[in-house]
Amino acid sequence: MLVIVMAVLLLQNATLSAQGTNLGHLYAVLVNGGRNRLTNHERYWNDCAFLYRTLRQTFHIPKRNIMVLMSDGDNPKDDMLRADGQGFISSPTDLDGDGESDVNYPATTESFANVLLSMSRRLDEYDHIFLFFMDHGGTYDNREDSFIWLWNDERLNDYYLASLLNRLRVGSINILMGQCYSGGFVSDLMGQGRIIATACSGSEQSSKCPDRSYDEFVYQWTCAVRGADEFGNPVYADSNRDGEVSMLEAFMYAHAHDRVSETPQYVSWPEQLGQQWTFTHANSGMLGISEVETTEQELSTVWTLSGQRRSSPDGHAVYILRKGGKTRKIVK
Repeated sequence: MLVIVMAVLLLQNATLSAQGTNLGHLYAVLVNGGRNRLTNHERYWNDCAFLYRTLRQTFHIPKRNIMVLMSDGDNPKDDMLRADGQGFISSPTDLDGDGESDVNYPATTESFANVLLSMSRRLDEYDHIFLFFMDHGGTYDNREDSFIWLWNDERLNDYYLASLLNRLRVGSINILMGQCYSGGFVSDLMGQGRIIATACSGSEQSSKCPDRSYDEFVYQWTCAVRGADEFGNPVYADSNRDGEVSMLEAFMYAHAHDRVSETPQYVSWPEQLGQQWTFTHANSGMLGISEVETTEQELSTVWTLSGQRRSSPDGHAVYILRKGGKTRKIVK
């Protein structure tokens, strides 16, 4: 009998070990600061909730793996401007309609830093992180020195965000930004094992959808990875028909269907990472580091909206941005 019990326990442990290896490798952090009650638009909440439902219901990311930082957190006070402009309401903490709160923390600098520092202690090279920001953004130089407005008029500067990300020792970091001047973050955040998609350049404001209470680029991007719009109508972004929507395919779809005046930016380092990174692969552990290993020269390749690929002779990445016929380079 003892032998049988021990055999059962060993089998259970092996099963749990296999599950731990193959499931739950994707961690997501969704951030909507809103700045303050007067500027915290309801469409920001819609963007976060639509993406949260996509992560949970389409890709079955465990709830424990998703951190949501929303304006004033679970404070019941009114903190959000209604979409119809008729007064204020308190941001709902239930993002997917299951009756449970999905908001973990207020969208403050301290809370965000604590979340990333906690991840830096727990996660390793077999894990992957998806970061989403939907908020107001600002700029210091109208080019590449940008910041995000968090709750209570706090600022998350690009260089500080970069310093937090540099503490992480994970397989990859996938960043989606929808705020104004979001392209100004690219020069600070780009690096090996990272994908960045922004709604606009560092000199532009991002825009809302012309026909619904969402923000245009991130709405189209979420529809692309979900395979459907918010009403369930099919969306076809899988251009190579392999059954998965990669980050490159999601960006290309969102860019092609963007109906407002903004210039989305995209960077993947190495180039193959954005072509292979999908939510299914990252969550299941199927996105192996070896799959995107390249030579040193190939690692220096970075893609941008213009489709231009450049590499510096010393193997460092070169970021090319074409705007108004001008080209500028940022060497890391």
